[in-house]
Amino acid sequence: MNPATELAPQLKQLRLSGILDSLEARNRQAIDAKLAYTEFLALLIQDEVARREERGPSFIESVMSTKAVLTE
Repeated sequence: MNPATELAPQLKQLRLSGILDSLEARNRQAIDAKLAYTEFLALLIQDEVARREERGPSFIESVMSTKAVLTE
């Protein structure tokens, strides 16, 4: 089974599903460059941080306001 398929539900639960977008490419890069697991993980986290920064505060504010409406 594809590891990304196995990880998808857990990443979604942790709200890290964006990692799935770069997982395959970063895995290939890690294999080719013989990166340590921690270096591979660091690349994935850097990708997620960059993705969230691209979305900006407006995305986070819209999520939070939707959450507030749903809990009222």
